[in-house]
Amino acid sequence: MWKKLTCVCLLTIFNICDAGYIAAVVEYSSLNEPTPNQTIERNVVNYVNTIESLKQHNVQIVVFPEYGLTDLVQDPENYSIIVPPLYTSDFSNASDALLRLSNAAREHGMYVVVNVLEQDHDNSTNNTLYYNTNVVFASNGTLVAKYRKINLFQEPKLTPGNELVTFTTDFGKFGLMTCMDILYYNPSQTLLDGTNVTDVIYPAAWNSYLPFYLSLEVQVGYVLANKVNLLAANINEPSNGTGGSGIYLNDGTVLRRVITDKAATSVIFGNVDTVINTSDFILSGFDLLSGGDITRERLANYKRLRDFDHQAYTFRSLDLSKENISEPLCHDCFCCNFNIVALQNETNSSEVYKLLAYSGQTIFDSKSVQIQLCGVVGCLTDDVSTCGEIPSSAYTTKFRQISINSTYMPRNPQAFFRPMSLKGDLLTIDNATYSEVVDEDSLDEVILNFTVTTTSDNVVLFGLYGRDDSSIVSISALFIGVLFLIQNIF
Repeated sequence: MWKKLTCVCLLTIFNICDAGYIAAVVEYSSLNEPTPNQTIERNVVNYVNTIESLKQHNVQIVVFPEYGLTDLVQDPENYSIIVPPLYTSDFSNASDALLRLSNAAREHGMYVVVNVLEQDHDNSTNNTLYYNTNVVFASNGTLVAKYRKINLFQEPKLTPGNELVTFTTDFGKFGLMTCMDILYYNPSQTLLDGTNVTDVIYPAAWNSYLPFYLSLEVQVGYVLANKVNLLAANINEPSNGTGGSGIYLNDGTVLRRVITDKAATSVIFGNVDTVINTSDFILSGFDLLSGGDITRERLANYKRLRDFDHQAYTFRSLDLSKENISEPLCHDCFCCNFNIVALQNETNSSEVYKLLAYSGQTIFDSKSVQIQLCGVVGCLTDDVSTCGEIPSSAYTTKFRQISINSTYMPRNPQAFFRPMSLKGDLLTIDNATYSEVVDEDSLDEVILNFTVTTTSDNVVLFGLYGRDDSSIVSISALFIGVLFLIQNIF
C-alpha cells in the first residue's frame, strides 16, 4: 500500500502573472518490493497517481527525487533501463516505466521530471555502462532532456556524465543537476554561465551532515548565491538522514519547504515567478512538516549524521554579556568580520556560542577539497567538539542582528561562496540577505556579506562556505585511513 501522502497547496498570496508557472515537488518515500521489476512498477503507479492528482491544481511541471523509482540500490544492473534518444514520442518499444510516465505527461499536459538508472552500450569497449539519469517528458509526452549525473557519491558501479543539459519551455529555461552536483562548480555554476537558465531542477537523495551540509541549508544557500528559482525534490528516508525538499524563488523567497522525521510522501506546489529580481536576496516563507506545525515537532527520528573536523578550525568564544560584538577572526589568510547584536534581556548565560574560521583541505567522498568557512556556531558545551550539534532543547538566546563580511579574490574561476544557516529545527534562518559586490577600490576582490537583522533564536549556525574545485584531488581509502590515524595521534 502506498505510504502516507501529504499534499499541501500554497495559499495565493503571490501575484500570478504571465511570467510565472505552477510547479510541484514530490518528496517521495520509495517502496521496496521483493524484485526490481516489482519495485519499479509499484513506484511508477504512485508517480502516475501523483501526476493525475496534480492536474486539478493546474500544475505545469512536477519533479520527483533521485532514486525514487528504485530506492537506494547499490547494484544498478537489474534496476536499469534503456533510455531512447531525445525527442522520442512513441515509447511503445521502450520500458513500461517510461511508456506510462510519457503517457501520464501527455494525458495531463504536464512536464514530468523523473530520475532513473540508465543502461547504455559502449561500442568502443563492448561494455554496458550505467548512469544516474534525469529524464524530462514534455507536456506532450516527448522526451526533451536527459541529464547524466556528473558528480557521483558512493555510486561505484555508475559512470559519471560529462554534459550540461538545459531545456526550454514556454514558461522558462531550465537546467538540470542531481544531488551532489550542487556542491561542485561543474555543473552547479557552469550550468548558469551564459546559458540564460532561470530555473534549476534538482532531484536528490541527500544525506544531511551537521553542521554544514543539511539539505535545506544547502538548497537555500544555492538560491541565495545564484538568483535562480530552484525545484528541489529529495527522497524521504529520515531514518537515514535523508529528506528535505523545497520550492525557492530567485529573490530568495521560500515558497514551500518540507522536512519530516516520518516515512511519508509529501507533495508541495505553488506559483513560481520567473522574473529575476536583481536586488539582494531576502529569505522568508512558509514551512511544512507532514501537514503539522513545524515548531512543535522535534524531528527525533531524523538521523543526524555529522562531518565536523573541529580539530582543524580556529575558534573564539562569543561573550554574550556584551550587547554589541564586533570582532574579526582569521584562519591562515582567510578572515571574516563579525558584527553581532545579542538581546541582553533574552540571552541565556548557560548557552555557548563561538566564532569559527577555517581555510584548508577537507576530505569529501574520497576527494581532497579546498574549502573556506566562517560563522557563528552554537555549542552544547565549551568543548569545541560539541559545536554545530542540534541541542535536545532549543537554544533560547536571541540575536537582533548577525552580520558577516569577508572578501575573496576570484582568480580561479572554479572558486565560489555560498551562505549557510541552520536552526535547531533543521530549517534555515529566515529574513536574511546575501550579497557579493566587487570592491571598487580593488577590482580584483569580491566583498561578501551575509546578514540577518530580524530577531533570531535557536541558531545553530550562521556563516559563509566557500570551495575551490580546481584543487580537488582524488585519494585512496588507504591514504584517508593513514591521515585519520595521524590526526588522532597528534
